[in-house]
Amino acid sequence: MNTSYLLELAHQRLDCGQLDGAMDALRQLLGEDPDCAQAHALLAFCLLDLRRLHAAKHEARLALAIEPELELALHAAAAVALASRQFKAARQYIDRLLGVNPFRPGYHRLLADLQRLQRKPREQLQALTRALELEPDGPDSLAAMADYHRDQGARDKAEHFASQALAIQPDHAGALICMGFLLLRRGELEAAREHAVWVLQHDASDVQALYLMSAVKARRNPLLGTWWRYNSWMMELGSVRSIIVLLALFVCYRAGVIFANQQGYEMLAEGVQWAWLALVLYTFAAPQMFKRSLEKELAGVKLSRDF
Repeated sequence: MNTSYLLELAHQRLDCGQLDGAMDALRQLLGEDPDCAQAHALLAFCLLDLRRLHAAKHEARLALAIEPELELALHAAAAVALASRQFKAARQYIDRLLGVNPFRPGYHRLLADLQRLQRKPREQLQALTRALELEPDGPDSLAAMADYHRDQGARDKAEHFASQALAIQPDHAGALICMGFLLLRRGELEAAREHAVWVLQHDASDVQALYLMSAVKARRNPLLGTWWRYNSWMMELGSVRSIIVLLALFVCYRAGVIFANQQGYEMLAEGVQWAWLALVLYTFAAPQMFKRSLEKELAGVKLSRDF
């Protein structure tokens, strides 16, 4: 009875984001029953949220060693493998999960996360579509679909799904951040900042919210704002089209220099060369400036590899 009570208590606290309380309950439980696989799996999720990757991996391994077919242990192992960028292992765990329970939307979202990291947007969309079929009104699935469309540059669809998620759960962190980035893209800086603040009020270490806050600051900086718009546009184009654009810019630059020299406009050719050099230096320096701004926001939020 005590084990069941402590497990339920840990579940409730973890769902509410009360990591310290959840870990206290799990430590008490494991002190009484060190072979409780569910407790080790839940502790792995807590440690992942605290960005203690190696400790989470250790707990997930313990859970699997005790009960190799436990669904919660497989879920923890899949999440840890994904966070570790061990894609092959993550896929194996996810396939086992879907074999055990193919009707749980969270497992399809986990598969979608793997496909996103592997840059497979078509497979990612299929997994998210399946998650929404299983859970049409699930805010997590709606927010994940919103993020997908935002990554693909389909801002209207992204806003549609994010709005649906927020209508169901107004404090959903993922939907708030997605909507914040959409507002930022539209130039509504204060509204975007408010969305970041709403998330940070509940979790001051939320990396995506801190990134959004840094992006808002960058947009207010005239120098970084230009780079942010350019970078956002290039990301929406995708890797292939952005490379084509860069190649086209370089060809235009070289053609302009050659034409100017052939026409006897040496000063114009030199000016074009200096302009190109300034553009190259700017696109190199601006991301570094943004990175430093982000690092200030992330001060104290680090990935711990300690047990």
